[in-house]
Amino acid sequence: MEILNVFREYAGKRLKNYPKITYSNLYKKVINNFCFEFYIDGENYLFSPFYVLLRGKKNDELLDFITGNEDFFGSLKEFIINSLFVYSALIEENSYYITKPQSIVLARMLHKEDHKFEVKFYAHYQDELLDSYNDKIYIGRDFLNLKNFERKYLGLKKYMLSLIEQNKKIQTRAKTKLRYYDDYKKPYLDEIEYLTNEAVSDSMDRIKLFKETKLKDISKVKSIEVLDNLLYILNFMIELKDFTQEFENKLRLREETNFVKYLTKYLKDLVDGIRYLTKLSFEMQLKISGYSII
Repeated sequence: MEILNVFREYAGKRLKNYPKITYSNLYKKVINNFCFEFYIDGENYLFSPFYVLLRGKKNDELLDFITGNEDFFGSLKEFIINSLFVYSALIEENSYYITKPQSIVLARMLHKEDHKFEVKFYAHYQDELLDSYNDKIYIGRDFLNLKNFERKYLGLKKYMLSLIEQNKKIQTRAKTKLRYYDDYKKPYLDEIEYLTNEAVSDSMDRIKLFKETKLKDISKVKSIEVLDNLLYILNFMIELKDFTQEFENKLRLREETNFVKYLTKYLKDLVDGIRYLTKLSFEMQLKISGYSII
Protein backbone atom coordinates (compact mmCIF):
# COMPACT_ATOMS: atom_id res chain seq x y z
CA MET A 1 0.00 0.00 0.00
CA GLU A 2 2.30 2.72 -1.33
CA ILE A 3 -0.16 5.53 -0.63
CA LEU A 4 -0.27 4.60 3.05
CA ASN A 5 3.54 4.50 3.21
CA VAL A 6 3.60 8.10 1.96
CA PHE A 7 1.02 9.19 4.51
CA ARG A 8 2.97 7.53 7.32
CA GLU A 9 5.73 10.10 6.83
CA TYR A 10 3.24 12.66 8.16
CA ALA A 11 2.00 10.61 11.13
CA GLY A 12 1.21 12.88 14.06
CA LYS A 13 1.91 16.01 11.97
CA ARG A 14 0.05 18.62 9.97
CA LEU A 15 0.99 19.89 6.55
CA LYS A 16 2.18 23.49 6.87
CA ASN A 17 3.65 24.23 3.45
CA TYR A 18 0.59 25.90 1.95
CA PRO A 19 -0.90 29.41 2.20
CA LYS A 20 -3.76 30.10 4.54
CA ILE A 21 -6.90 31.33 2.82
CA THR A 22 -10.07 32.91 4.18
CA TYR A 23 -12.82 30.86 2.61
CA SER A 24 -15.92 32.24 0.93
CA ASN A 25 -19.22 30.43 1.49
CA LEU A 26 -18.62 28.39 -1.67
CA TYR A 27 -15.27 27.09 -0.39
CA LYS A 28 -16.68 26.54 3.11
CA LYS A 29 -19.34 24.34 1.52
CA VAL A 30 -16.63 22.25 -0.13
CA ILE A 31 -14.43 21.79 2.93
CA ASN A 32 -17.40 20.94 5.17
CA ASN A 33 -18.72 18.34 2.73
CA PHE A 34 -15.42 16.87 1.53
CA CYS A 35 -15.06 13.09 1.31
CA PHE A 36 -11.71 11.39 0.78
CA GLU A 37 -11.56 8.35 -1.44
CA PHE A 38 -8.30 6.40 -1.60
CA TYR A 39 -7.50 3.96 -4.37
CA ILE A 40 -5.41 1.17 -2.87
CA ASP A 41 -4.54 -2.18 -4.45
CA GLY A 42 -7.48 -2.05 -6.84
CA GLU A 43 -9.99 -1.10 -4.13
CA ASN A 44 -11.68 2.25 -3.46
CA TYR A 45 -12.05 3.32 0.17
CA LEU A 46 -14.53 6.16 0.62
CA PHE A 47 -14.65 8.15 3.87
CA SER A 48 -17.22 10.65 5.13
CA PRO A 49 -16.18 14.23 6.08
CA PHE A 50 -15.79 12.82 9.63
CA TYR A 51 -13.56 9.94 8.44
CA VAL A 52 -16.14 7.18 8.76
CA LEU A 53 -15.63 4.40 6.20
CA LEU A 54 -18.58 4.42 3.77
CA ARG A 55 -17.37 2.12 0.98
CA GLY A 56 -14.61 -0.46 0.68
CA LYS A 57 -13.59 -3.66 2.37
CA LYS A 58 -12.59 -3.37 5.99
CA ASN A 59 -8.89 -2.53 6.20
CA ASP A 60 -7.74 -2.26 9.80
CA GLU A 61 -4.34 -0.84 8.90
CA LEU A 62 -5.87 2.01 6.90
CA LEU A 63 -8.67 2.65 9.39
CA ASP A 64 -6.31 2.79 12.37
CA PHE A 65 -4.02 5.24 10.61
CA ILE A 66 -6.81 7.58 9.54
CA THR A 67 -8.57 7.65 12.92
CA GLY A 68 -5.23 8.30 14.61
CA ASN A 69 -4.19 11.10 12.25
CA GLU A 70 -7.25 13.25 11.67
CA ASP A 71 -5.16 16.42 12.07
CA PHE A 72 -2.99 15.39 9.14
CA PHE A 73 -5.98 14.59 6.94
CA GLY A 74 -7.60 17.89 7.93
CA SER A 75 -4.48 19.71 6.72
CA LEU A 76 -4.37 17.54 3.59
CA LYS A 77 -7.94 18.61 2.85
CA GLU A 78 -6.91 22.27 3.18
CA PHE A 79 -3.83 21.68 1.02
CA ILE A 80 -6.03 20.25 -1.75
CA ILE A 81 -8.71 22.94 -1.57
CA ASN A 82 -6.21 25.79 -1.38
CA SER A 83 -4.42 24.32 -4.41
CA LEU A 84 -7.71 24.47 -6.29
CA PHE A 85 -8.16 28.08 -5.21
CA VAL A 86 -4.73 29.15 -6.45
CA TYR A 87 -4.09 26.92 -9.46
CA SER A 88 -7.49 26.12 -10.95
CA ALA A 89 -11.09 27.27 -11.32
CA LEU A 90 -12.58 23.85 -10.65
CA ILE A 91 -14.66 24.90 -7.66
CA GLU A 92 -15.99 28.05 -9.32
CA GLU A 93 -16.72 26.19 -12.55
CA ASN A 94 -18.79 23.56 -10.70
CA SER A 95 -20.61 25.83 -8.27
CA TYR A 96 -23.91 24.72 -9.82
CA TYR A 97 -23.37 21.22 -8.40
CA ILE A 98 -21.50 22.18 -5.25
CA THR A 99 -23.97 24.72 -3.85
CA LYS A 100 -26.97 22.41 -3.90
CA PRO A 101 -28.00 21.71 -0.27
CA GLN A 102 -27.47 17.95 -0.44
CA SER A 103 -24.23 18.07 -2.47
CA ILE A 104 -20.95 16.61 -1.31
CA VAL A 105 -17.56 16.49 -3.02
CA LEU A 106 -15.58 13.26 -3.42
CA ALA A 107 -11.81 13.50 -3.88
CA ARG A 108 -10.34 10.24 -5.17
CA MET A 109 -6.58 10.22 -4.52
CA LEU A 110 -4.42 8.17 -6.86
CA HIS A 111 -0.76 7.82 -5.96
CA LYS A 112 1.60 8.52 -8.87
CA GLU A 113 5.15 8.57 -7.48
CA ASP A 114 7.01 9.84 -4.41
CA HIS A 115 4.71 12.47 -2.86
CA LYS A 116 2.81 13.16 -6.07
CA PHE A 117 -0.88 12.40 -6.52
CA GLU A 118 -3.59 12.73 -9.10
CA VAL A 119 -6.90 13.73 -7.52
CA LYS A 120 -10.19 13.17 -9.35
CA PHE A 121 -13.18 15.13 -8.07
CA TYR A 122 -16.83 14.12 -8.18
CA ALA A 123 -20.10 15.63 -6.94
CA HIS A 124 -22.97 13.62 -5.53
CA TYR A 125 -26.01 13.93 -3.28
CA GLN A 126 -25.28 12.89 0.28
CA ASP A 127 -28.50 10.92 0.78
CA GLU A 128 -27.98 9.01 -2.49
CA LEU A 129 -24.27 8.28 -2.13
CA LEU A 130 -24.41 4.72 -0.82
CA ASP A 131 -27.35 3.49 -2.90
CA SER A 132 -26.36 5.26 -6.15
CA TYR A 133 -22.58 5.61 -5.91
CA ASN A 134 -22.10 5.14 -9.67
CA ASP A 135 -24.28 8.18 -10.39
CA LYS A 136 -21.61 10.56 -9.13
CA ILE A 137 -20.73 13.43 -11.49
CA TYR A 138 -17.13 13.97 -12.57
CA ILE A 139 -16.17 17.64 -12.08
CA GLY A 140 -12.42 17.66 -12.77
CA ARG A 141 -8.95 16.68 -11.65
CA ASP A 142 -5.79 18.11 -10.13
CA PHE A 143 -2.19 17.00 -9.64
CA LEU A 144 -0.47 17.53 -6.30
CA ASN A 145 2.99 17.31 -4.84
CA LEU A 146 2.70 17.26 -1.06
CA LYS A 147 6.31 18.40 -0.77
CA ASN A 148 5.78 21.51 -2.88
CA PHE A 149 2.59 23.59 -2.99
CA GLU A 150 3.85 26.11 -5.52
CA ARG A 151 3.82 25.29 -9.24
CA LYS A 152 5.92 26.78 -12.00
CA TYR A 153 4.27 28.27 -15.08
CA LEU A 154 1.32 29.40 -12.92
CA GLY A 155 0.28 25.76 -12.74
CA LEU A 156 -0.60 25.61 -16.45
CA LYS A 157 1.74 22.77 -17.34
CA LYS A 158 -0.50 20.19 -15.66
CA TYR A 159 -3.41 21.09 -17.92
CA MET A 160 -1.32 20.47 -21.02
CA LEU A 161 0.05 17.14 -19.81
CA SER A 162 -3.46 16.07 -18.77
CA LEU A 163 -4.80 16.77 -22.27
CA ILE A 164 -2.16 14.51 -23.83
CA GLU A 165 -2.94 11.74 -21.36
CA GLN A 166 -6.71 12.03 -21.80
CA ASN A 167 -6.44 12.11 -25.59
CA LYS A 168 -4.51 8.82 -25.51
CA LYS A 169 -7.25 7.26 -23.40
CA ILE A 170 -9.95 8.52 -25.77
CA GLN A 171 -8.18 7.14 -28.84
CA THR A 172 -7.67 3.74 -27.18
CA ARG A 173 -11.20 3.41 -25.78
CA ALA A 174 -12.81 4.53 -29.03
CA LYS A 175 -11.57 1.37 -30.75
CA THR A 176 -13.48 -0.89 -28.36
CA LYS A 177 -16.37 1.30 -27.20
CA LEU A 178 -17.64 2.87 -30.43
CA ARG A 179 -20.07 0.85 -32.52
CA TYR A 180 -19.19 2.75 -35.69
CA TYR A 181 -15.52 3.53 -35.10
CA ASP A 182 -14.64 3.97 -38.80
CA ASP A 183 -17.34 6.62 -39.18
CA TYR A 184 -15.77 8.77 -36.49
CA LYS A 185 -12.04 8.16 -36.88
CA LYS A 186 -11.05 10.60 -39.62
CA PRO A 187 -13.55 13.44 -39.14
CA TYR A 188 -13.45 13.51 -35.33
CA LEU A 189 -10.93 11.31 -33.52
CA ASP A 190 -8.02 12.16 -35.83
CA GLU A 191 -8.93 15.86 -35.65
CA ILE A 192 -9.10 15.83 -31.84
CA GLU A 193 -5.66 14.21 -31.74
CA TYR A 194 -4.28 16.80 -34.15
CA LEU A 195 -5.83 19.76 -32.32
CA THR A 196 -4.69 18.41 -28.94
CA ASN A 197 -1.09 17.95 -30.05
CA GLU A 198 -1.06 21.36 -31.71
CA ALA A 199 -2.58 23.10 -28.69
CA VAL A 200 -0.17 21.43 -26.26
CA SER A 201 2.92 22.03 -28.41
CA ASP A 202 2.19 25.73 -29.01
CA SER A 203 1.03 26.29 -25.44
CA MET A 204 4.10 24.69 -23.87
CA ASP A 205 6.38 26.89 -25.99
CA ARG A 206 4.64 29.94 -24.59
CA ILE A 207 4.23 28.68 -21.02
CA LYS A 208 7.98 28.14 -20.75
CA LEU A 209 8.46 31.90 -21.20
CA PHE A 210 7.09 32.53 -17.70
CA LYS A 211 8.31 30.17 -14.99
CA GLU A 212 6.84 32.17 -12.12
CA THR A 213 4.65 30.39 -9.57
CA LYS A 214 2.52 33.43 -8.69
CA LEU A 215 1.05 36.35 -10.61
CA LYS A 216 2.55 38.80 -8.10
CA ASP A 217 6.06 37.58 -9.04
CA ILE A 218 5.57 38.68 -12.66
CA SER A 219 6.86 42.20 -13.29
CA LYS A 220 4.44 44.78 -14.65
CA VAL A 221 6.57 45.12 -17.80
CA LYS A 222 6.42 41.39 -18.44
CA SER A 223 2.72 41.19 -17.58
CA ILE A 224 1.57 42.43 -20.99
CA GLU A 225 3.52 39.68 -22.78
CA VAL A 226 2.25 37.04 -20.34
CA LEU A 227 -1.35 38.19 -20.87
CA ASP A 228 -0.95 37.95 -24.65
CA ASN A 229 0.31 34.38 -24.26
CA LEU A 230 -2.53 33.46 -21.88
CA LEU A 231 -5.11 34.71 -24.38
CA TYR A 232 -3.37 32.85 -27.22
CA ILE A 233 -3.51 29.58 -25.25
CA LEU A 234 -7.11 30.32 -24.27
CA ASN A 235 -8.14 30.63 -27.93
CA PHE A 236 -6.55 27.28 -28.74
CA MET A 237 -8.40 25.64 -25.85
CA ILE A 238 -11.72 27.14 -26.90
CA GLU A 239 -11.26 25.86 -30.46
CA LEU A 240 -10.54 22.36 -29.14
CA LYS A 241 -13.49 22.55 -26.74
CA ASP A 242 -15.94 23.62 -29.45
CA PHE A 243 -14.88 20.78 -31.74
CA THR A 244 -15.05 18.23 -28.92
CA GLN A 245 -18.50 19.52 -27.96
CA GLU A 246 -19.67 19.00 -31.54
CA PHE A 247 -18.38 15.42 -31.45
CA GLU A 248 -20.04 14.76 -28.10
CA ASN A 249 -23.39 16.03 -29.40
CA LYS A 250 -23.15 13.76 -32.44
CA LEU A 251 -22.37 10.75 -30.26
CA ARG A 252 -25.36 11.42 -28.04
CA LEU A 253 -27.66 11.72 -31.04
CA ARG A 254 -26.43 8.35 -32.30
CA GLU A 255 -26.64 6.86 -28.77
CA GLU A 256 -22.97 5.91 -28.50
CA THR A 257 -23.41 5.70 -24.73
CA ASN A 258 -20.56 3.26 -24.09
CA PHE A 259 -18.00 5.79 -25.27
CA VAL A 260 -19.47 9.25 -24.81
CA LYS A 261 -18.85 9.34 -21.04
CA TYR A 262 -15.08 9.26 -21.66
CA LEU A 263 -15.33 12.17 -24.07
CA THR A 264 -17.43 14.08 -21.54
CA LYS A 265 -14.62 13.80 -18.96
CA TYR A 266 -12.12 15.09 -21.51
CA LEU A 267 -14.47 17.96 -22.30
CA LYS A 268 -14.83 18.71 -18.60
CA ASP A 269 -11.05 19.02 -18.24
CA LEU A 270 -10.99 21.37 -21.22
CA VAL A 271 -13.70 23.59 -19.72
CA ASP A 272 -11.87 23.67 -16.38
CA GLY A 273 -8.66 24.74 -18.16
CA ILE A 274 -10.54 27.45 -20.06
CA ARG A 275 -12.10 28.76 -16.87
CA TYR A 276 -8.70 28.88 -15.15
CA LEU A 277 -7.09 30.70 -18.10
CA THR A 278 -9.97 33.18 -18.02
CA LYS A 279 -9.42 33.66 -14.29
CA LEU A 280 -5.70 34.30 -14.82
CA SER A 281 -6.37 36.67 -17.72
CA PHE A 282 -8.80 38.71 -15.67
CA GLU A 283 -6.37 38.96 -12.74
CA MET A 284 -3.50 39.86 -15.09
CA GLN A 285 -5.52 42.63 -16.74
CA LEU A 286 -6.29 44.11 -13.34
CA LYS A 287 -2.57 44.05 -12.53
CA ILE A 288 -1.66 45.77 -15.81
CA SER A 289 -4.37 48.39 -15.45
CA GLY A 290 -3.27 49.37 -11.96
CA TYR A 291 -6.90 49.34 -10.89
CA SER A 292 -7.34 47.99 -7.38
CA ILE A 293 -10.54 46.17 -6.46
CA ILE A 294 -9.81 46.38 -2.70
